[in-house]
Amino acid sequence: MFPDFLIIGAQKAGTTWLDRNLRRHPQIWLPPEKEIHFFDLPPLLPFSALRLAPTRSIRHWARFRMQRDADKAHANPQHAHWYAHYYWLPRTEQWYRSLFAPAPGQLAGEATPRYAVLPERRIRQAHRLMPDCRIIYLLRDPIARAWSDVAMFQSPKFGRPGLQHLDAEAALRFLVHARRIRHSSYLANLERWEKFFPSEQIFVGFHDEVRQAPRKILASIYGFLGVDDSPSRTKNIIARKVNRQRYQQIPPAFERALAKMLMPELRALDARFNNEYTARWRQRAEACV
Repeated sequence: MFPDFLIIGAQKAGTTWLDRNLRRHPQIWLPPEKEIHFFDLPPLLPFSALRLAPTRSIRHWARFRMQRDADKAHANPQHAHWYAHYYWLPRTEQWYRSLFAPAPGQLAGEATPRYAVLPERRIRQAHRLMPDCRIIYLLRDPIARAWSDVAMFQSPKFGRPGLQHLDAEAALRFLVHARRIRHSSYLANLERWEKFFPSEQIFVGFHDEVRQAPRKILASIYGFLGVDDSPSRTKNIIARKVNRQRYQQIPPAFERALAKMLMPELRALDARFNNEYTARWRQRAEACV
């Protein structure tokens, strides 16, 4: 079967935290691998082929993932067949469907944060395959999200030595590159998804809620998915953020550059959602330009 819900992003906005908690719910099934990357990578080519990709960072990322998951399969042999299927077979629509094996009465889903920036043709494909699919989109202060992005891509996971060796000029080019800015362009991303999925099938949450009221937002997501959202289901959740990274604060020059570039987005976000989170994001950016 195809998944009943997708967590589409944003990158560095709490999707791993959400994935870990949803796995604890008895009415929800998620595959062994968090990020399937079906809709955002070229079709047909097996994932294992990315080890030979022309881009160095992609090669490192693919090799890192495959080694990590080989260790997982060794520790949990019941998942070995799933991982072999995932990494070595052609990535067709049937292949994607075969990755999901919920028990009767369970919902199936997956979380790939890069889905937020999919082009319309791939969102159209997702809708064709899963017209009733529910979409979950977590948003984070776009400036903080972008800097967290830098910290992630500067890590050894992508073949780089860490923020302590950051080239400031290269980092600024990375931050303001159109491909990276798309991940912070939440309204444009929502607009593409809303062309195919009605508003009642899209849940927008905020990273600030994950930090300040994790049980409340998790209960809201359970309700959105139509599973048991009683207090007993949120009592023993993972309340703290997953994948915490310790890194230096964003340099003022970088913050100003991003604030100037993202100010129209921040003001439009606040106009649409009109809540304490978007207001705080806007005010913080206005204070530094």
